[in-house]
Amino acid sequence: MLSTFIRAELSLLSALGYFGVLSMGRIVTIIGTRPEIIKMAPVVKALDALDHDHVLVHSGQHYDLMMDRIFFRDMELREPNYRFELKEQPPHLQVATTMRQVATVAKSADLVIIHGDTNTTVAGALLASKLDRPLAHVEAGIRSFDKSMPEEVNRIIADQLSNLLFAPTPVSRENLQRENVTEGVHVVGNSVIDALLQNLPIAEKRSDVLSRLGLTPGGYMILTFHRSENVDSKERLSRALVAFERAADEAGMPILFPIHPRTAKRLQEFGLEKRADEQASLRRIEPTGYLDMLILEKNAALVMTDSGGLQEESCFFRVPCVTLRENTERPETLEIGSNVLAGTDPERVRDAVRRQLDAERDWLNPYGDGTTGERIAQLVAASLG
Repeated sequence: MLSTFIRAELSLLSALGYFGVLSMGRIVTIIGTRPEIIKMAPVVKALDALDHDHVLVHSGQHYDLMMDRIFFRDMELREPNYRFELKEQPPHLQVATTMRQVATVAKSADLVIIHGDTNTTVAGALLASKLDRPLAHVEAGIRSFDKSMPEEVNRIIADQLSNLLFAPTPVSRENLQRENVTEGVHVVGNSVIDALLQNLPIAEKRSDVLSRLGLTPGGYMILTFHRSENVDSKERLSRALVAFERAADEAGMPILFPIHPRTAKRLQEFGLEKRADEQASLRRIEPTGYLDMLILEKNAALVMTDSGGLQEESCFFRVPCVTLRENTERPETLEIGSNVLAGTDPERVRDAVRRQLDAERDWLNPYGDGTTGERIAQLVAASLG
């Protein structure tokens, strides 16, 4: 009979890769915002199922930890292995602090995985480069072609530094090709569809948001509005309030507005709070959890947004969308007619609302079949050997 010491030695040698057993790779996935929690949850779950060590890091870019925990709960996503806090730091310090805080975790990674276009994204990309660690970018290749948007610069940097690039659509792959990024590119769909398919049945069972808010399906529009280029300018935010009022008049229904903390803060700073209060058709509520938001989107007559994620989600739900920007990194939605660009000009927004409410809702979802997380996990496993 083998002694306890010999058995322990054999177990150690096996774990280290002797006797034909490969040692595990170490994957470090870095997220930091609520949209990243939503979109990466299916990917994280698929990576967790691999025979590799998977470390999940939350940078704390969205510093409302209570709200973030609600999103983790709604997505049935495990807690991060490491959770940091950035609080209200300016963007350059968010990037620098994230690099400093996550360096110890990432320095031994066999693969660093980032998502999207946030300050956390570019911090993770730069960190992997400086540590000489392989990098994978989920949602690679999307472009607005507007470098005045911080997100666009973050996307470009992340893609240029990545070894594995998970593009959601053929359009995204073509964008990468134009930038001479051709190696390691895979079209995998968008994990937002995985999240919707996995969580909509749960939302329909658990959420009572329509009855709680006294809403009827198809009897309201939903609005999200938070991007810096829209809300950090008093003139643009003031013009948007007029646009919201005219949109509600055109549609003959109220606008439900889960207001982002940034937008609420700017309304107060610019002296526009009273004006927003006076708009009876603009119904402001606190930010909602993910499951409630799914029900609100699915049952809305129309979505108005400056968010990228809602352009994709409304497309899936076949709810027409009006994007309150001058460009979009989701051109597929424009091509199929699920979405139009309107900026914040009141008359343009009114006209766009009229057209979209009359639109045929027969478009096909261009973002995949809900297997993106599994595809990414398979490609990661193949890259690690």
